[in-house]
Amino acid sequence: MADVPGDKDVRTGRAGARRFGPSGPALDRDTWMVVSGGLLGAFFASMGLAVLLGPSQGFGGDSLGSMGIVSILGLMPCAAGLLWALLHPRRGVPAIAGGAALGVGAFALFAGTGLNDDWKAPPDRPATARAVGSWTSGNLVVRVRPDQVVAYRSGTGTVAWRWTPPGDDSVCAMSRGTGRGLGLLGHSPHDQPCGSVTALDLSDGTARWTAVADAPARFGDTAEPDLLAVADDEAVLQERTDWRALRLADGAAAWRSDPDTGCAPLQVAGGAAAVVTVAQCGAAEPVLRSLSPADGREQTRVALPGAGGLRNLAVVSVEPLAVWVDTQGERGTHAVLSYDRAGRQRAAIPVTGDEYDLDVMLGGVHAFDEFDARPLYGGVVVGDLLIVPGKRPDDVRITGGKNPSRTATGRLVAYSLADGAKRWTAGLDDQVIGVVVDGPSVWALTRDKLTSVEAATGRRRSELDVNDTVSVNPVTLSVTGRERFTVVAEDGTRDEPPVRGLG
Repeated sequence: MADVPGDKDVRTGRAGARRFGPSGPALDRDTWMVVSGGLLGAFFASMGLAVLLGPSQGFGGDSLGSMGIVSILGLMPCAAGLLWALLHPRRGVPAIAGGAALGVGAFALFAGTGLNDDWKAPPDRPATARAVGSWTSGNLVVRVRPDQVVAYRSGTGTVAWRWTPPGDDSVCAMSRGTGRGLGLLGHSPHDQPCGSVTALDLSDGTARWTAVADAPARFGDTAEPDLLAVADDEAVLQERTDWRALRLADGAAAWRSDPDTGCAPLQVAGGAAAVVTVAQCGAAEPVLRSLSPADGREQTRVALPGAGGLRNLAVVSVEPLAVWVDTQGERGTHAVLSYDRAGRQRAAIPVTGDEYDLDVMLGGVHAFDEFDARPLYGGVVVGDLLIVPGKRPDDVRITGGKNPSRTATGRLVAYSLADGAKRWTAGLDDQVIGVVVDGPSVWALTRDKLTSVEAATGRRRSELDVNDTVSVNPVTLSVTGRERFTVVAEDGTRDEPPVRGLG
């Protein structure tokens, strides 16, 4: 048999022909080790590096942990092969390049989307400082503390302006909403009624006008919610005996509205089409009224079920009209009630039920302790749906002894304000600590994820991993751009910054 150049004769040891396989030249053992070692080693090494560096480039999700484990386990047997490929660059370098491309491609295919802290405001000082509320206005996020108001640019975190209450005053009230670029702040000295109201221009932090209010007593430096409201072009002040409307533009007097005889003002809320007032009437049922912002004319009157006394009450929505009523009695009303324009009840959605407890106030029914002047509402209204975090007793589980582990789950639940029926449930990875409406969708923030669900159906639209700071307590969440957010914390003195931008 004739020899083929390149092979080695098995009988004589003489060099002969190269071996051929069925479809071409066969790789010898050394070449196979170089190629496979370079390919597999580079694959696992590049995927591992991508897992380490990916979060800083906007990647995230639970799959990162799995890919990191696969990379470590894969590199353990393949590291020697990768080194062997580096020592034989003629065939090793192309194999390494191919493996690296495959590793990065696998990472990009399976990795989720993540958010990082674009910026963080410096920690609050003094250590006792706490925020009482916040607003978002244009490209500014405005955080209100009793001693100062600070506006941050949402894109960079730079301070745009600061406002300090005059004299020894501290902030004791603020409007939930803003209008004409103005927000309303109530302020007064220690232990004095919250008797000064300032319309603050949120573009530059200047006081547009200040009015004197006949406010109820104040104890210490406490702040109270829903004493001021912005309704269309009016600023509405709740006083000891009535509600007084001023023109938002200049503070000029507009109208007054008195409660029924034997009743006292309890709360005020505002929207584009109505002012909603609630009056406490001794042992009788509280009275809710919807008024025209232009002239204070009564549009709707409702006798709320709270004759035994109220523990909590909040106007969840002005249009459509929905109010959370939490009475003192165990057998009383503990529900979100909705009403039509004629004052007829449409739906009653129990806040505590067999299936879920609803977090109408983020953090539970005692959440008025969070952001005293502008509390955080977990229940939001989109169209004719109430969308709210739903809790179960076993949602958070701590297991283990010396090294405990935490597992959790959470959800958003939607109920119809027309008939009270549950429309959908959207599962989340943990309990909700921030909610914001974004057009036809709702974003829910948990400890380290942001999830967007379609308001009409509950279908999940996207899930973003939050890579940096972990939020534990309820926060104010705002949307400032496409997959860009700001997070405002009440306590910004410790682990969590007072304000941060995510992107």
